[in-house]
Amino acid sequence: MKRLALVAVIVVVLAGLGLALLARYVFTGPNVRAAVEAQVSAALGQPVTIGGLGASVYPRVTMDLTDVTVGQPARIRFASVHLGTGLRALISRRIEHADVRIEGARLTLPLPSLGAGSPSAPAAGESKPPVEIVSIDEIVLHGVEVVSGSRTLEGDIELVPHGAGAQIRRMQLAADGTAMTMTGELIALAPLSGKVDVAAEALDIDRLIAFIGDFVAATVPAPAAVPNSPRGPAVALKGGLAVSPVGQLAVVLKVGRMTTGGLTLSDFTSTALVTPDAVRFEPLAFGVFGGRYQGSMQLALGAVPAFQWRATVAGVDAASLMAFAGSPNTITGTLAGTLALQGEGFQMEQALRTARGRARIDITDGTIAGLQLVRTIVTAASGRGGVLNSASAAMTAPGTRGAERFSRLGATLRLARGVIETDDLSMTSTDVDLSAAGSLRLAAMTADLAGRAQLSEALSRQAGTDLYRYTQEGGRVTLPVTVTGPIAHLSVGVDVGDVALRALRNRAIEEAKKAIEKRIPGFGDLFKRPPR
Repeated sequence: MKRLALVAVIVVVLAGLGLALLARYVFTGPNVRAAVEAQVSAALGQPVTIGGLGASVYPRVTMDLTDVTVGQPARIRFASVHLGTGLRALISRRIEHADVRIEGARLTLPLPSLGAGSPSAPAAGESKPPVEIVSIDEIVLHGVEVVSGSRTLEGDIELVPHGAGAQIRRMQLAADGTAMTMTGELIALAPLSGKVDVAAEALDIDRLIAFIGDFVAATVPAPAAVPNSPRGPAVALKGGLAVSPVGQLAVVLKVGRMTTGGLTLSDFTSTALVTPDAVRFEPLAFGVFGGRYQGSMQLALGAVPAFQWRATVAGVDAASLMAFAGSPNTITGTLAGTLALQGEGFQMEQALRTARGRARIDITDGTIAGLQLVRTIVTAASGRGGVLNSASAAMTAPGTRGAERFSRLGATLRLARGVIETDDLSMTSTDVDLSAAGSLRLAAMTADLAGRAQLSEALSRQAGTDLYRYTQEGGRVTLPVTVTGPIAHLSVGVDVGDVALRALRNRAIEEAKKAIEKRIPGFGDLFKRPPR
């Protein structure tokens, strides 16, 4: 038995040595490296060089490549590539249903334009290559580095080649303490088309956009290679999304926390449609300043990125928004509205601060620090302290100094060159209503508004007989006012000249009524207010 066992061991060892020698002969023989370089170059559409070639038989028959580079200059490097196949390849010299294991991959963006072909068969009269790569079932990359400028992503990638593209079975990349996981399907590599699902707990949207832009620009042929021809038919992918074969990558994003500069967005969900010249996020939803943004965002990938936003917002904390804008402790309340804006910048936050366009906002149940409309109107017109005492509880918010309460503050806004203009600003409160037009300069956060203010009927009755008689409109004290100065220290002015003109007008009307009453008894009753 011992002799048989020994013989068996010797047979196994000899068979292993024989397979190793055969594999080495088949995979490293004359012209093999040149043949493999030619086939992979044809498949990728870029020159490929192989530094070293070896072979092994455990656990599978494997062709081992070292120091592999792609492109000229080389922007893709692999420290080692292991091409595993079956025993049959040693006889047929055809590598079929292979699995590829790559260690130490480094991809430097922008990548060379990769082709979507396959190793071509030898033409008539040409000799058959010493080894032919027929099909690959799986590609696994460990220790991948994707470099774009100063940004480096590291992780692992598992791909399953499929037609002209590949299925992304798993892609895990991390940078700067954040990680993201991707799955999906690429239906073509040139131009890049397909659908990818991305999930992450935290991401920097500016870095993500820059990475997507570099990656897509690197894998799409130059415009000269793609004539201006009609867009081809769409190809349906899983999830019902249609992707055009001329180059459109759909990136489905689910991110717990997205940042851009000093701005943090929560529960970020969107489908980013990536084309060679733009990224469109639609639909797009995220939490911001305690509220919710729902709409779209488009980014043009030029020398300076150009943003466009269209959305509705609701539930936004106005105090947090004003603090972000550089004016803390000025306006409080809950903001809702619609917007259509556009701006330029290398960061989304930067573009937002210099945006232009139109917006409609309405803030409810809030305060404006330092406005003091009631105090200014009453003091300027009559100085009656009793009116101020009646209004103070309603017009001053607890814990604030001189902050006037309002139930609603709304306006239609036009934004351009750092200036916000409005023709219909209106504020409604218990004691006073304001309607005004004017502008707000964003750089200094200073207001220049003019309009009119109306005291409530209750305060108007307490304002004094003369003030009421000479300034009332519709039974309410109404005065022309200006609101100017920094948002944090607004100054309210009353147009005394206009008040005097209105007093003369109202006095003339009264005198005319008296004169007519003397001549026509009972005439004045026609102008009395109806009893309540």
